Amino acid sequence: MSEWAVDELDLDAYLRKIGVTEPSLRSVHSAHVRAIPFENVDVLLGSTPKLDMASIQAKLLDRTRGGYCYEHNLLYTAALERLGISVQRLTARPRVGGGPARPKTHMMAIAEVDGRQWVTDVGWGGGCLLEPMPFEEGTMRQGAWTFRLTRVDEQWVLQSLTAGEWFDLYGFTTERQYLCDFTAANFYVANSPDSPFVGRLIVQSTTPEHRQTLVGTELTTAEPGGRTDKRTLTTTEILDVLPGTFGVELTDAERDRVRAAIPG
Repeated sequence: MSEWAVDELDLDAYLRKIGVTEPSLRSVHSAHVRAIPFENVDVLLGSTPKLDMASIQAKLLDRTRGGYCYEHNLLYTAALERLGISVQRLTARPRVGGGPARPKTHMMAIAEVDGRQWVTDVGWGGGCLLEPMPFEEGTMRQGAWTFRLTRVDEQWVLQSLTAGEWFDLYGFTTERQYLCDFTAANFYVANSPDSPFVGRLIVQSTTPEHRQTLVGTELTTAEPGGRTDKRTLTTTEILDVLPGTFGVELTDAERDRVRAAIPG
């Protein structure tokens, strides 16, 4: 059995979940981003998300829930491999906001189709790619968003164009990674006080036109041109926008725990 548990994936259930009948690298990537939200509710509630395929499927396929990068991209890359698409799972170093170097805590992948390689990533919570991007230096427009892949020292760096300026998202190299690398990073992200995911709610959805992000109690709607709308939500409003805006359905027990975990 592969360490990635590819054979454990219920491919038919996955394709039904994301609404794809004619799967390809592009159609699966695009549909996954639309269908499964980015969220860290489990981490907010003090749990370390489980990365075995059975647990990921139970959460992201059987329930109306989402997850963060490891859950999304482990599920997605397993589906690609089941479809006969070669993938290389990689770690990436977040670069948003600049500052000192941060740990390699993000998961993304390089896929290969017909001899051409593509950067592919359905689990970046800071404004992910809407579709695969050629693995070569250059820019690509996806809906109203524009991304650029460039070289900075030894890294490939993915950037996003916002209000006429390029902003770094993350940097990566192509060193081979193993499941244990993501398991270790997952534990850090879910438990370290230095992790941006610990102690606050983070939920995001991205469309070709805009991005909605809930961080703590602040809901932001952003457009590529730089226009943003921000408002602070009450606890009741947060519990309403989770299913209504982001498609995150919680059990009554989870709602009660989220309510208790939200400051104020």
